[in-house]
Amino acid sequence: MKYHTYRDLKERGLVVKSDEKGLRLYDRNISTKAAASAIVYSYNFQEKIDFSKVINELEDGLDRRAQIGIVDNEGDVVYYIANLINWEDTKLKEGIKNSNNDPKMKELIDKGYQINSGLKFGTHYRVYNYESEHAPWLIHITEENHNWLDVARMIRVGHGVNKIIVLAYKRYWISLKWTKP
Repeated sequence: MKYHTYRDLKERGLVVKSDEKGLRLYDRNISTKAAASAIVYSYNFQEKIDFSKVINELEDGLDRRAQIGIVDNEGDVVYYIANLINWEDTKLKEGIKNSNNDPKMKELIDKGYQINSGLKFGTHYRVYNYESEHAPWLIHITEENHNWLDVARMIRVGHGVNKIIVLAYKRYWISLKWTKP
Protein backbone atom coordinates (compact mmCIF):
# COMPACT_ATOMS: atom_id res chain seq x y z
CA MET A 1 0.00 0.00 0.00
CA LYS A 2 2.81 2.35 0.85
CA TYR A 3 4.23 1.90 -2.66
CA HIS A 4 0.93 2.90 -4.33
CA THR A 5 0.66 6.01 -2.18
CA TYR A 6 4.31 6.92 -2.77
CA ARG A 7 3.91 6.50 -6.54
CA ASP A 8 0.68 8.51 -6.59
CA LEU A 9 2.20 11.43 -4.70
CA LYS A 10 5.32 11.42 -6.91
CA GLU A 11 3.16 11.38 -10.06
CA ARG A 12 1.43 14.48 -8.72
CA GLY A 13 4.81 16.21 -8.66
CA LEU A 14 5.26 16.17 -4.89
CA VAL A 15 8.44 15.43 -2.98
CA VAL A 16 8.01 12.34 -0.81
CA LYS A 17 10.47 10.53 1.44
CA SER A 18 9.82 7.19 3.07
CA ASP A 19 10.80 6.43 6.65
CA GLU A 20 9.76 4.09 9.46
CA LYS A 21 6.75 6.23 10.44
CA GLY A 22 5.22 6.58 6.99
CA LEU A 23 5.68 8.85 4.02
CA ARG A 24 6.99 12.33 4.69
CA LEU A 25 5.34 14.74 2.27
CA TYR A 26 6.74 18.14 1.35
CA ASP A 27 4.35 20.71 -0.08
CA ARG A 28 5.33 22.41 -3.31
CA ASN A 29 8.09 25.00 -2.91
CA ILE A 30 9.14 23.59 0.49
CA SER A 31 12.75 22.51 0.93
CA THR A 32 13.36 18.90 1.90
CA LYS A 33 15.84 20.25 4.45
CA ALA A 34 12.88 21.76 6.31
CA ALA A 35 10.40 19.73 8.34
CA ALA A 36 7.91 17.67 6.33
CA SER A 37 4.55 19.33 5.66
CA ALA A 38 2.69 16.08 6.35
CA ILE A 39 3.13 12.47 7.34
CA VAL A 40 1.03 10.15 5.20
CA TYR A 41 -0.14 6.74 6.42
CA SER A 42 -1.25 4.31 3.75
CA TYR A 43 -3.99 1.68 4.18
CA ASN A 44 -5.84 -0.77 1.97
CA PHE A 45 -9.54 0.11 1.73
CA GLN A 46 -10.50 -3.37 3.01
CA GLU A 47 -8.31 -3.25 6.14
CA LYS A 48 -9.90 -2.88 9.55
CA ILE A 49 -9.36 0.64 10.81
CA ASP A 50 -6.61 1.38 13.26
CA PHE A 51 -6.01 5.00 14.14
CA SER A 52 -3.17 4.29 16.57
CA LYS A 53 -0.41 5.69 14.29
CA VAL A 54 -2.49 8.73 13.37
CA ILE A 55 -3.44 9.43 16.99
CA ASN A 56 0.20 9.14 18.09
CA GLU A 57 1.23 11.58 15.35
CA LEU A 58 -1.49 14.09 16.30
CA GLU A 59 -0.71 13.84 20.01
CA ASP A 60 2.97 14.60 19.29
CA GLY A 61 1.79 18.11 18.43
CA LEU A 62 4.25 18.57 15.58
CA ASP A 63 3.61 21.32 13.07
CA ARG A 64 2.61 19.04 10.20
CA ARG A 65 -0.53 17.43 8.89
CA ALA A 66 -1.46 13.83 9.56
CA GLN A 67 -2.85 12.42 6.33
CA ILE A 68 -4.34 9.07 5.48
CA GLY A 69 -4.09 7.56 2.02
CA ILE A 70 -6.64 4.84 1.32
CA VAL A 71 -5.71 2.62 -1.62
CA ASP A 72 -8.34 0.74 -3.63
CA ASN A 73 -7.90 -2.53 -5.51
CA GLU A 74 -6.83 -0.65 -8.68
CA GLY A 75 -4.07 1.26 -6.88
CA ASP A 76 -5.94 4.58 -6.82
CA VAL A 77 -5.49 6.61 -3.65
CA VAL A 78 -7.91 8.91 -1.81
CA TYR A 79 -6.46 11.25 0.83
CA TYR A 80 -7.86 12.58 4.08
CA ILE A 81 -6.50 15.01 6.66
CA ALA A 82 -7.00 13.90 10.26
CA ASN A 83 -7.32 16.13 13.31
CA LEU A 84 -8.16 15.53 16.94
CA ILE A 85 -11.09 17.61 18.16
CA ASN A 86 -11.27 19.17 21.57
CA TRP A 87 -14.86 20.31 22.01
CA GLU A 88 -15.31 23.80 23.45
CA ASP A 89 -18.13 24.55 25.87
CA THR A 90 -21.31 25.90 24.29
CA LYS A 91 -24.94 26.00 25.34
CA LEU A 92 -28.23 24.68 24.09
CA LYS A 93 -30.56 27.04 22.30
CA GLU A 94 -33.52 28.16 24.34
CA GLY A 95 -36.38 25.67 24.34
CA ILE A 96 -34.18 22.78 23.10
CA LYS A 97 -33.64 19.66 25.19
CA ASN A 98 -31.31 16.77 24.47
CA SER A 99 -33.13 13.46 24.51
CA ASN A 100 -29.98 11.54 23.60
CA ASN A 101 -28.82 9.15 26.28
CA ASP A 102 -25.93 7.45 24.46
CA PRO A 103 -23.08 7.33 27.00
CA LYS A 104 -20.57 7.90 24.18
CA MET A 105 -22.15 11.32 23.58
CA LYS A 106 -22.17 12.36 27.25
CA GLU A 107 -19.11 14.61 26.85
CA LEU A 108 -20.82 16.66 24.13
CA ILE A 109 -24.13 16.81 25.98
CA ASP A 110 -22.36 17.98 29.14
CA LYS A 111 -20.63 20.71 27.13
CA GLY A 112 -23.96 21.99 25.80
CA TYR A 113 -24.15 20.56 22.28
CA GLN A 114 -27.46 19.57 20.72
CA ILE A 115 -27.35 15.96 19.52
CA ASN A 116 -29.86 14.75 16.92
CA SER A 117 -30.12 11.62 14.81
CA GLY A 118 -27.78 11.51 11.83
CA LEU A 119 -29.69 8.80 9.99
CA LYS A 120 -30.53 10.99 7.00
CA PHE A 121 -26.77 11.46 6.46
CA GLY A 122 -25.86 7.83 7.10
CA THR A 123 -24.17 8.54 10.43
CA HIS A 124 -25.16 8.14 14.04
CA TYR A 125 -25.58 11.81 15.03
CA ARG A 126 -25.79 15.41 13.88
CA VAL A 127 -24.24 17.88 16.29
CA TYR A 128 -25.20 21.55 16.71
CA ASN A 129 -23.60 24.25 18.81
CA TYR A 130 -25.39 27.38 20.02
CA GLU A 131 -24.49 29.45 16.93
CA SER A 132 -25.39 26.90 14.27
CA GLU A 133 -28.63 26.77 12.33
CA HIS A 134 -27.46 23.64 10.51
CA ALA A 135 -25.39 20.89 12.08
CA PRO A 136 -21.71 21.55 11.33
CA TRP A 137 -20.68 18.04 12.43
CA LEU A 138 -21.73 14.50 11.69
CA ILE A 139 -20.62 11.99 14.31
CA HIS A 140 -20.11 8.34 13.60
CA ILE A 141 -19.36 5.88 16.39
CA THR A 142 -16.48 3.90 14.92
CA GLU A 143 -15.43 0.50 16.13
CA GLU A 144 -12.36 -1.51 15.25
CA ASN A 145 -14.45 -3.85 13.10
CA HIS A 146 -15.12 -1.07 10.55
CA ASN A 147 -12.90 -0.93 7.50
CA TRP A 148 -11.51 2.04 5.61
CA LEU A 149 -14.18 1.72 2.94
CA ASP A 150 -16.80 2.46 5.63
CA VAL A 151 -14.84 5.56 6.59
CA ALA A 152 -14.52 6.68 2.95
CA ARG A 153 -18.31 6.42 2.50
CA MET A 154 -18.96 8.59 5.55
CA ILE A 155 -16.51 11.26 4.47
CA ARG A 156 -17.88 11.32 0.93
CA VAL A 157 -21.39 12.01 2.21
CA GLY A 158 -20.14 14.60 4.71
CA HIS A 159 -18.13 16.40 2.05
CA GLY A 160 -21.16 16.44 -0.27
CA VAL A 161 -23.35 18.15 2.34
CA ASN A 162 -20.63 20.50 3.63
CA LYS A 163 -20.30 18.92 7.08
CA ILE A 164 -17.31 17.82 9.11
CA ILE A 165 -17.17 14.08 9.71
CA VAL A 166 -16.06 13.24 13.22
CA LEU A 167 -15.34 9.68 14.22
CA ALA A 168 -15.82 8.74 17.84
CA TYR A 169 -13.02 6.20 18.13
CA LYS A 170 -12.28 4.78 21.56
CA ARG A 171 -11.87 7.91 23.68
CA TYR A 172 -10.92 10.19 20.78
CA TRP A 173 -12.84 12.53 18.48
CA ILE A 174 -11.14 12.43 15.07
CA SER A 175 -12.23 14.71 12.25
CA LEU A 176 -11.45 13.60 8.72
CA LYS A 177 -11.58 15.86 5.71
CA TRP A 178 -11.07 14.88 2.08
CA THR A 179 -8.06 16.54 0.48
CA LYS A 180 -6.36 16.63 -2.87
CA PRO A 181 -2.57 16.59 -2.46
